[in-house]
Amino acid sequence: MITQQVPASFFDRRDDTIVSWLGSAGALINTRGTVLFIDPVITTVSRNGEQVAETGHRLKTPCPIQASDVPRADAVLYTHADGDHFGRKTAEILNVNLKPVFIAPPPVQTRLQEMGVVGERIVTARDGASIQIGEAEVVVTPALHDWNEKNPWQRGDCCGFLVKTLDGTIWHPGDTRLLEELLAVKGVDVLFFDVAEARAHLGPEGSARLAETCGATDLIAYHYGTFEVPPGGPFGSDPKDCLGLVEELSAYYRQLNPGDLFSLKRKTVL
Repeated sequence: MITQQVPASFFDRRDDTIVSWLGSAGALINTRGTVLFIDPVITTVSRNGEQVAETGHRLKTPCPIQASDVPRADAVLYTHADGDHFGRKTAEILNVNLKPVFIAPPPVQTRLQEMGVVGERIVTARDGASIQIGEAEVVVTPALHDWNEKNPWQRGDCCGFLVKTLDGTIWHPGDTRLLEELLAVKGVDVLFFDVAEARAHLGPEGSARLAETCGATDLIAYHYGTFEVPPGGPFGSDPKDCLGLVEELSAYYRQLNPGDLFSLKRKTVL
């Protein structure tokens, strides 16, 4: 993979909807001028003379944009509070610089409040809730990500997001087991496809099942290729291992570089 830097023009007003994968599970959306982040972890810190991810991991490839360089954000959406999804340093920078709305389940809300985010800019992500942010309707989908044997996340502690736009619907299911309720979600155009071979994740099989039932025509792989970790598990899975599952789906399976831009309106990588 070769990181493509997200250009400043990404944040301009426009007449379509574009999406960028930020690495790991992060996503950036501009729909007709409304800018949304999902699970951004886009701040590096110095450790022993080198720049590493704020999670502490060495990076395989640079961040496509640093939080300090983001010129505009209308809302930041968090699926849950695991450190590879909720980057505290990123959240602090976006909060201070841009004052966006934060949409998040209660465990993330607690962390945001500890950071000093004011209550009117925090919206609770509850299953089935619909939140209008500019040109986007954000619908919360359920998730169960009970990977931790001690104090595991419960239903309501994690979620996914459907982002409905004039150009189509984007679904980021977050980290979750395959729940029966998720199979009822329809009308999706772009599905973020979780390739992580790990307990309490959709994994390739669950993601392929969702791709089939939700009707997505484009799949964007995530949860891979970002951190210097051993092969396998939630960070080290290979998206090519999913090819056998997706080849019979009527959907285009995309392995984007971090920072690549995908247009829903034109159905193409820009």
